[in-house]
Amino acid sequence: MKKNKKENLIPPSSVKGEDKKQELILRQMETLGKLGHWEVDFVNQTLHWSEGVFRILEMDPSSMPVDLEKGYLFVHPEDRELATLHMNEVLEKGISYDLECRLVTTTGKVKFVHSRAEVVRNEKNEPMQIVGIFQDVTEQREAYYKLKQQEMRLSTILQSEPECVKVVSPDGVLIEMNPAGLNMIEADCPEDAIGQKIESLIFPADLKFYRSLHQNALKGIKSSARFRIIGLKGTERWMESTAVPLTNQSGEVNSVLSVTRDISEKVINEEKLIRIKRNQEALINGTSDLIWSIDANFRLVAANQSFLSLLSFLQQATAKEGDSVLVKTIGEDFYLKWKGYYERGLSGESFTSYENFISPITKLEEHKEVYFNPIQNAEGQITGLACFSKDITDLMTKRMELVASEKRYRALVENGIDVIAILTTEGKAKYVSPSVTKVLGYSEADAMHMNIFDFLHPDDIPKIRKRLEEVCKIPIGNSLPSHNFRIKHLDGTWRWVESTITNLIEDESIGGIVDNFHDITERKTQIDAIQIQNQKLRDIAWTQSHVVRSPLATIMGLVELIRTGSLTKEEEYKTLQYLLESANELDQVIGAIVRKSQEVILPEFNSKS
Repeated sequence: MKKNKKENLIPPSSVKGEDKKQELILRQMETLGKLGHWEVDFVNQTLHWSEGVFRILEMDPSSMPVDLEKGYLFVHPEDRELATLHMNEVLEKGISYDLECRLVTTTGKVKFVHSRAEVVRNEKNEPMQIVGIFQDVTEQREAYYKLKQQEMRLSTILQSEPECVKVVSPDGVLIEMNPAGLNMIEADCPEDAIGQKIESLIFPADLKFYRSLHQNALKGIKSSARFRIIGLKGTERWMESTAVPLTNQSGEVNSVLSVTRDISEKVINEEKLIRIKRNQEALINGTSDLIWSIDANFRLVAANQSFLSLLSFLQQATAKEGDSVLVKTIGEDFYLKWKGYYERGLSGESFTSYENFISPITKLEEHKEVYFNPIQNAEGQITGLACFSKDITDLMTKRMELVASEKRYRALVENGIDVIAILTTEGKAKYVSPSVTKVLGYSEADAMHMNIFDFLHPDDIPKIRKRLEEVCKIPIGNSLPSHNFRIKHLDGTWRWVESTITNLIEDESIGGIVDNFHDITERKTQIDAIQIQNQKLRDIAWTQSHVVRSPLATIMGLVELIRTGSLTKEEEYKTLQYLLESANELDQVIGAIVRKSQEVILPEFNSKS
């Protein structure tokens, strides 16, 4: 180290003359100051650089002389026009040469130089030469730009920061605030807030919290506090602020910097969570279901009142946290069974068990559904077990009633005379009751693969298509009036059925058109036969009425003649003879009518017609 210092020293004996000494001093000054001087001779069009210039441009000094054109090329291309304009103004207008521009070194580096020069003129004020000096200010410029970029970045962050950032004087006056803060206090512009006392915005009841925060910062203590503010337009907000001291160059606190966020929504949510927690506790303790959790040693961690009451009864002492949930008062089997459940859960298994027993408290049969769920810590280790026991006694009772009801319903459906089918709007079967076999001979499986139009009588198909269209247009749950049509039996015969269809297309549990139909073939045949017989009887009555009227008219005329009393004995006798003959004739007519009516019989039913 000492050797190097000695090598850099110039011994007085080595310097020959005052000029040489000045040259050495100038060289060292240029080196230390990153300086270089230059001269331009306008008369001879020559350029001279000192060693400092060559050092800045990373050139070998032996490359001198450098002509003006070559020297000009070292100026950065983007700064050449600026350099040319400045030189012209210096020469033509006589202004001082003071320029900062970029140079490109021989290695391609870009350096910033600040150059100052003086123009030497002749007696005609014509420029003869210009002598100048420039300094490599690259480090200063890079540091400046870096600082400027940091400042811009910080300013951008500050301006875009969603939280309030403000600077407050020791006496509580607002010095600076970002846009987010101005928005929070409802200031339309900075002038509405800057220079005002912050305390004027603080909710009166919370002033003590803000003042404590501010005083701590003035003492050099970083702290946080919650308080409410009332904005310039009257809006109340909850704020959470962290304040730190700002110091001057002497280390004295001259202001307070604070970051404040709007936590109104957070406070509302916290209050909501508190209410929810209280409600949950009320619900948990108000239910008859059992809720409890245990640790890995089978000890009670938390429980609702229902479980605590049960555990108190089982262990014959008031239950509390830390008590073992395994008790032997009910018996060894009960103890081992529940120990097995807890061990399964603590091994990591989530499961459900169903318990059916006589309650030791109520002495009644109870059904319980018990859930076991492992509790894990952040590392995934099982630390306990959450348990929930739900009383399903009423549910099981209703379920058994439902099963019995379902059995009765199925028996009715399977053995009833009605067929129940669920159809799509196109007539495809989605469900067919088992009674279809009894009514039409088809199995359920066969019927499910058929369309209703596959076994309808051809004459009835248009009417049924129209009914399916109509039922889709009526309100859900409504039915069309019953209708009779013919369906082909498995044996090939045609059966008359009476059908009622209901729109349950939008019903989630049905999702189709419900068709209830039953066989009315025998009834239809009997009705048709009665109608035929009635028609025949009507025909007989109409025909014979004319035959009856003739003897009846004779009888009526003879009776009226006798009633006059104007007949002799002989005439009266003959009249009675005529009367008897007419009565016999009427009797014969009536007998003929009876014989003809007895000839009307039920026609045989032709099932294939």
